[in-house]
Amino acid sequence: MKTARVFAVFLMPALLSGCLVTSPTECSDWNVECTDVAMHIAVKPRFGVARLMLVEMRAPYSAREIAVLRSDGSIAFDPCNAYAAAPVQLMKGVAMESLERSGLFSAVVGSSSSADADVEVEVSVLRLALDCREDGSRRAVASLSVRLVRSHGIVAYATGAGSADASGRDFSAALSSAVTAAFSEALNRL
Repeated sequence: MKTARVFAVFLMPALLSGCLVTSPTECSDWNVECTDVAMHIAVKPRFGVARLMLVEMRAPYSAREIAVLRSDGSIAFDPCNAYAAAPVQLMKGVAMESLERSGLFSAVVGSSSSADADVEVEVSVLRLALDCREDGSRRAVASLSVRLVRSHGIVAYATGAGSADASGRDFSAALSSAVTAAFSEALNRL
């Protein structure tokens, strides 16, 4: 009995500190940014000052964990690979930079700016995921829509899609490339 108590006294701190258990799975947080391939579309601005009023993420892609499209038609959420912040917040940054780089607007301001704007921009992210539906393939995919609104009426509307190889496991680079391509395609159609 005394031996069991002595054993417990020495074993308990090791168990509580995690020394005798397997190491936890390493998790990663990934960023999404506007890449250098953002398209410069217009030489001269066509729409004046734009205010980015709304960026929304359609369900189920608004989750912090990265959505994975599987071959059986289901969607999984990877608990070990998540976005560095709420995906809608990351997309706001990509939207601002894409709008600025496009050359379509004389200036781009955020929704909290007091500057007068000629058009308001509304962005809906329709899909942002890793597509693993094909055997042996992993691609980052993004699709979105962009609406330009003036006096509560839609002035212009376009959609865009993009994809990038994600087999190298640099999900930040792959997701950023897919999103930037989707914005470039949509803005080019305005």
